[in-house]
Amino acid sequence: MDVRCGIDIVDVSRFVKIIEDGNTPFINKCFTEDEIKYCESSKDLNKKAERYAARYAAKEAVGKAIGTGLMSEGVGMHDIEVIKDNRGTPSVRLSGGALTHTGNMGMSSISISLSHDGGMAAAYCVMLLENKE
Repeated sequence: MDVRCGIDIVDVSRFVKIIEDGNTPFINKCFTEDEIKYCESSKDLNKKAERYAARYAAKEAVGKAIGTGLMSEGVGMHDIEVIKDNRGTPSVRLSGGALTHTGNMGMSSISISLSHDGGMAAAYCVMLLENKE
C-alpha cells in the first residue's frame, strides 16, 4: 500500500473580497452547487469566507495528492467536492477527471481535514493506494 498526501493553505481575506465584490463567476467556477449552498447558509461574511477558503484549500490539497494539481490533466474544480456527513465531518466526493485519475492510481480511500484560524484556512488530504501489479 502506498500513501499520497497534499496540503494547502489559503488567506481567508481573499474570499472576503470575492464575496464583497460579488464575484459569482469565480465562485461558480470553483465550487459545486451544494458547496455554494453550504457556504452561503451563514449570514456572517467571515464565516462564509472561511467555508469557501477551506473548501478551496481542500480542492488544492486533493489535486496535489493526485499529482495533477487543479485545472490540469482533465481534473477540474467541480471534480473534487467537499461534502459533510450528518456529524459535520468533511469528506471528498470525486467525479470526472479526478475520479478517473484516482481509479488509475488504485486509490482505496481518501480523507481530508479542514481548519481555519487567524485569517487562514488549511486543508490536508491523505490518499491510500493499493499496490497495482
